[in-house]
Amino acid sequence: MFRIYTRILITLLLLVFPFQKAFSQQKITVALGNTLPPWVMVEDNTGIIPDLLRATLGVHGYQIHFVYVPYARRIPLYTENLVDVVSDINEKVIETHQMSGYFSDIAYSYENFAFSLAKQNLQLSSIAQLKHFSVLSWQGAKELLSPEYQAMTRENPQYAETYDQLAQVQLLYRERYEVIQMDGKIFDYYRALININDEIDVSKPVQRFALFGKNPSGFLFRDEALRDLFNENLRKLKSTEEYTRIINRYTSKSH
Repeated sequence: MFRIYTRILITLLLLVFPFQKAFSQQKITVALGNTLPPWVMVEDNTGIIPDLLRATLGVHGYQIHFVYVPYARRIPLYTENLVDVVSDINEKVIETHQMSGYFSDIAYSYENFAFSLAKQNLQLSSIAQLKHFSVLSWQGAKELLSPEYQAMTRENPQYAETYDQLAQVQLLYRERYEVIQMDGKIFDYYRALININDEIDVSKPVQRFALFGKNPSGFLFRDEALRDLFNENLRKLKSTEEYTRIINRYTSKSH
């Protein structure tokens, strides 16, 4: 009888352990914008957003495969069922694009600023004032930002958008545009990169106007259980210093 029980136990263990191993090595595909340093660093598969996903899901053995696409393309990639997770999502994006899935807790926040060379001595206290200046913003800004911002873009014949945020910083210092609008961490990263490469003189003082507030963002998951696991581990991560280190890791190096 003992031998029978032993054989049953061994059989059960052989069935359970391979299943657990397969589950722990499950592959997750995540759609990310490909021009968002330091949030996403395509060259070495790092950045704030990939690091957050590794710290919350990678630690559980999930194999995370990042799919880098032009920023606007990440949403069709998800809606066409080509990836499991998509980044940079909030309630407005979900509603605008009629997306289905399971929205995570807020994982990080972008903070956009209007940047101008200090020598221009601009006095900006509202988004509406930007209509009087040449403005270069990031691709999709006029769709994603506030109604006030959208009204400004309609009234400003000198407004333009680009997918290349390095070019935004370069064109500001080359005085091709009076104002650029972008996330503060992205600006700091590219300014440091330009300085290292000695391409343009970036020593000129710059004003940054906090006109837009923060843009809280998270992830949209196809799988509810995976979303729940992410949320649980994100809450734990936010209670530690590691979360702060991840958020500031790349910009602190750039200064």
